[in-house]
Amino acid sequence: MRKFTISLISMLLLAGFAYAGGLVTNTNQSTAWTRMLVRDASTSIDAVYYNPAALTKLSDGFHLSLSNQSIFQTRTLTNTFPYLNNDVYDGTTNAPIFPSLFAAYKTGKWAFSFGFMPIGGGGSAEFAKGIPMAEMPLANTAHSLSSAGVTGYSTDLYLKGTSIYWGLQLGVSYAINDNISLFAGGRYVMAKNSYVGHIKDNKFRLQDGSYVPVPDFMNGVSAQAEAGSGQAAAGASAATNGGDGLGNWTSAGAGGYTFDQAVAGGVMTEEQKAQFEGGLLQFGYTQEQIDAMTLDQAQQTYYGTATYLTGLAEDLHKQSLQLAAGAILLGDQDIDVTQTGNGFTPIIGANISLMDDNLNFGIKYEFKTKMTLVNSTPAGKGFVIGLNPDGTPIEMYPDGGETNADMPAMLSVGAKINVSKVVTLHGGFHVYMDRKTGWKDVDTKINHNFQEYAIGAEFHVTNNFLLSTGFLYAATGVNPSYQGDLTYSLNTSTVALGGAYKINDMFTIQFGGYLVNYAPQTLGGSYDGTAFMQTYDKSLYGFSLGLDFTLGK
Repeated sequence: MRKFTISLISMLLLAGFAYAGGLVTNTNQSTAWTRMLVRDASTSIDAVYYNPAALTKLSDGFHLSLSNQSIFQTRTLTNTFPYLNNDVYDGTTNAPIFPSLFAAYKTGKWAFSFGFMPIGGGGSAEFAKGIPMAEMPLANTAHSLSSAGVTGYSTDLYLKGTSIYWGLQLGVSYAINDNISLFAGGRYVMAKNSYVGHIKDNKFRLQDGSYVPVPDFMNGVSAQAEAGSGQAAAGASAATNGGDGLGNWTSAGAGGYTFDQAVAGGVMTEEQKAQFEGGLLQFGYTQEQIDAMTLDQAQQTYYGTATYLTGLAEDLHKQSLQLAAGAILLGDQDIDVTQTGNGFTPIIGANISLMDDNLNFGIKYEFKTKMTLVNSTPAGKGFVIGLNPDGTPIEMYPDGGETNADMPAMLSVGAKINVSKVVTLHGGFHVYMDRKTGWKDVDTKINHNFQEYAIGAEFHVTNNFLLSTGFLYAATGVNPSYQGDLTYSLNTSTVALGGAYKINDMFTIQFGGYLVNYAPQTLGGSYDGTAFMQTYDKSLYGFSLGLDFTLGK
């Protein structure tokens, strides 16, 4: 039996969960970020993540920041594949708890910092009625069996994935002088993805309106095909025997006679004539055609019929095997996979302050995080997507299977200027070195590195209260071949609004919210020779509340 595959689901990787940042990196790591979208030149406690070299600008003592975001995203796929029951598929991604913790101790020219954050993932994605690519094989199979009485299908599809990449960060900052400070540190990343879902209760609708389980129907058609293969093989054998039998006459020089001439000349008996003509009649030739044949022509007709029936028998046998394999693949299936891995991210940074600290520049470089995810899959839960020639299943997520999940290196550059005692302006730029990762097909799916540009402003309404706003534009570097039902990347424009209130010298409350506008993309595709168009779109909003604590001078 040949290898047989039906591509049902290409499960999500971390790229399907990143909220703000590159393809896999979360940069929405503080409430202060949610209110203005740019913190790359921060000199506050959230500089632990955004601009760690600037922690030397804190007052001596202990500083702590705790924040949480609630993030809600909807993914919408609109597909024109003509045989699907649906044309719009929605998925929801919810992360009601998205916490970040930053701590720093500043003494003299030194600052020691700690960060705990969801550097990747941080939520769940649920597709209550599946996705187009999971349903297309069933829809297409139903259409291909229309001649067998199939008029439609029904199915129960469900998929849910969760992902969390926790980061534990430690580092040391040192002020060379009042203007320049440096940082060195690293982040330990602990990754865990889990996927659960099913495809079950697949049924074909028949012409009378009834429904029959897909495996039962396909196994029935498979049995019919195998029976037809046996009949064709038997016919091929009979045709070969007929041709061989006529060889007794054609080899003796009577090949130029018709059957009537052979009988009239005493070369062949009426019984022999009736036997050979009867065989040709059974193979579908008319008596008129047979009467016009010479014995040579009749022999070649027998052999030609044998060749045709032999090929038909082989084709029907292959169809039988394919239908039986399809019955397995389109039967009930479950997926229950956990992927785990870890990696380390070296981080360096520099901060430059000018104009009595009224102008500040922050630079941070995070090196690539090399990481491999390993599957932990219970028996039979790895989702069968094909069968090997020996009939053993091919699982999408076999137990012990490995996936490259490198987190790309990232460079951030930011600036902050105090225009007046009331207005502070921020700007930032990020680039993620996606093309330098070990991801599969990175050279063919990613044209250039992901980039972000952000501006923000803070308005100090009073000494204790400020309002802020910001705008961030993200330009993805993927090309159309990257886009898939679960992992697609779009250009975005994000706006934010929020503020901060200083309760006293120890406590400051941060609050903010942001709205992401995605630029939808429509691409053409083809499944089993049938063309379709698919539109990729998303919507996302989030809000956050945080508390900054200072115990020092």
